Amino acid sequence: MINPMQMLNGNGNQLGQIQNNPLFKRAQQMAAGKSPEEIQQIAKNLCQQRGINIEEAYKQFKQMFGR
Repeated sequence: MINPMQMLNGNGNQLGQIQNNPLFKRAQQMAAGKSPEEIQQIAKNLCQQRGINIEEAYKQFKQMFGR
């Protein structure tokens, strides 16, 4: 499994395009100092609150980074 923190820290093809995005910066702040399991739980909670399918959201996230 791909480590989401590695993606947020710069291991993605499109990172240069989104680094200045305020939402991306907020995601980095939320993930700072968290384990991959804690980040995954945050993502699950956010998706659940918004009625988003976590598996589909993760699939789209991976596609954004060419993984």
